[in-house]
Amino acid sequence: MAVHTSKFGGVRLSGEDAKKFSNQVTYGRPKKAACEALREGNKLLNEYRGKGFATVTVRDR
Repeated sequence: MAVHTSKFGGVRLSGEDAKKFSNQVTYGRPKKAACEALREGNKLLNEYRGKGFATVTVRDR
């Protein structure tokens, strides 16, 4: 496994890890929590674009 990174960002995968990552991106299915997070994030983005700010409500789970 070879993962290269620095303080300034950027991650490079090589070898088997690069193949696994590529396959996951191409063929993987998102989890329910990831889909929900995307939906909520898009709501916030649309609110921000419309009003110039977004309101976040913190709730107990």
